[in-house]
Amino acid sequence: MVKNAIVIGMLLMCCAQTHGQEHRKPWVLRALNAVKTYIDSSAVRGIDTRYLEVPEKPWSFMVRYNTNDMDLRSTTHMTEQRLEEAHSINGALSFESKYEPEREVSIGGWIGYRGYGLGYSYSLQRSKGRNFSIGMTGANYGLNLHIRSFNTDELKAHYWGYDEGGLIDETMTDAQTWDDVKISSTIFDAFYFLNGKRFSYAAAYDQSMNQIRSAGSLMFGIKWFQTSVDYSRPMNGLLIQFLGDVGKFKIHKGSIGIGYAYNWVPMKNLLFNVSAMPMLTVYNRTKLYYYESNYDIYLEEGEVSTNGKKAVPDDESWTEDITLKESDTDTKYGHPSFTMDARASITYQFSRYFLTVSGQYNYFSNKVDDNELKLTDWYVNAALGVRF
Repeated sequence: MVKNAIVIGMLLMCCAQTHGQEHRKPWVLRALNAVKTYIDSSAVRGIDTRYLEVPEKPWSFMVRYNTNDMDLRSTTHMTEQRLEEAHSINGALSFESKYEPEREVSIGGWIGYRGYGLGYSYSLQRSKGRNFSIGMTGANYGLNLHIRSFNTDELKAHYWGYDEGGLIDETMTDAQTWDDVKISSTIFDAFYFLNGKRFSYAAAYDQSMNQIRSAGSLMFGIKWFQTSVDYSRPMNGLLIQFLGDVGKFKIHKGSIGIGYAYNWVPMKNLLFNVSAMPMLTVYNRTKLYYYESNYDIYLEEGEVSTNGKKAVPDDESWTEDITLKESDTDTKYGHPSFTMDARASITYQFSRYFLTVSGQYNYFSNKVDDNELKLTDWYVNAALGVRF
């Protein structure tokens, strides 16, 4: 009895000393330790070990090679009524501009602890734009952010319709704007998987889990997409008139969806993933910015309009005194529409190392009055990683 009391007393003293040492640690370290404990426990909580395996090494580091592309097509239709009201012209005209910048390549890294981490890619073609992405995955969810922006003065243009002089149909495959057009897009999506017990999104996209038997899962998701296209530099004033006086527009879309993801394990250490989610866009907002120039492309040589605008001369002397100012804005809310989120990955593991290739494809379209926008945005990541 006495021996038992002595042993219990010694254990209590050790616990008290350990608690005191823990309490004396800086609050930041205590908070980090608490987060680490939570992540470690949640990684194994409720999983079916016949399908999923938690790697012994919690940290992972990847070197990533990324290629991505973003193509934009903008179309403006000038109806008979609009041409008559704005320029007293009998006709109907449409102008389509396509921007297809060179495919971007970047290299970067990602470091994480059981799926919670950060990544950054450095563009090898900095003059072509900027690209930033981040991802986080847990037992039942995945979060992704992809930001892309670039400037370009190269475009493909198609101009068709008719006016008082007859039919018009012209195509320019190597046209240039007088000044840069700035284009940017942001895509954020989040997923929740119902079968987190047997299916792991993390196994396919950041390799913080191992999928050892094939399994799939129903999933719910949300997506936020926004893009901005800005022509509004004075030297682009004539182009802006072709675009129905729209010099800048911003689009915001919020979508919800339900889909399915599947992890296929045809052999040990090899994993294929594919997921598809039809989505309903429930929030669709477009803001148009209208601009006015001191020149009018619809006037004949030497003409001056009643509001003081001048005709564009045959030479390039207009470049010396052209002005451009914002004249109005208009915000439109579109009807619900459908889009699709699709992605895939292949992963092979050997010992503590792994190779993976993954990609995502996005397509968005938007129509407001006589203006239409179609955007294609996709990327592919190839990575070599190690756990430690």
